Amino acid sequence: MTRPMPPADKPGIPPALAARPHDVRRGLPIPPVNIHPDPSGGGSHVDFTTINTTVSTRLALERKCSLCGEPMGYWVAFLGGPRAAELMRYADPPGHPECMTAALSLCPHIALGRHRRARADRPGAGIIPPGSHGDKPDRHLLGITRDYQTRFIPEHGYTVYLPAPFKTVHTHVYGPDGQLRPATDSR
Repeated sequence: MTRPMPPADKPGIPPALAARPHDVRRGLPIPPVNIHPDPSGGGSHVDFTTINTTVSTRLALERKCSLCGEPMGYWVAFLGGPRAAELMRYADPPGHPECMTAALSLCPHIALGRHRRARADRPGAGIIPPGSHGDKPDRHLLGITRDYQTRFIPEHGYTVYLPAPFKTVHTHVYGPDGQLRPATDSR
């Protein structure tokens, strides 16, 4: 299902993300958080709709990027909707600012306003975290900070990520064509 793809085949993608194995059908790099143990016990499978909590929690605790798996430097980024930014509480783990910026155009669910998640009753559709409504936000905010906390919530089998105050926030909105683009109100 996957094959290595050289970084040159995907311009604009950070080298560490471009070096990840790629999904053959979609041509997308496969983040480590989207690799799941196969339920049959043999190997693993890729599911872009669900985050592997074990892997994402470990990477966050080790201060490694959730998208490329490499160590994060001084700055880290969080990507989510306005409510996550308001609460400073994220269901998705942090990553390099460059990798998270690439996700804005690579991830179809984020990049395309009309792209919807798979129905919950479909195998591999993913799980919506407790307290989430599952509705797609009208904008995505990329917040950049220095520090964060990782909290595992055992009763839900779920991890939440709590960033320190953002130094910079980049807002991206859907245009009339349904494509995500930078807004003018970034700070």
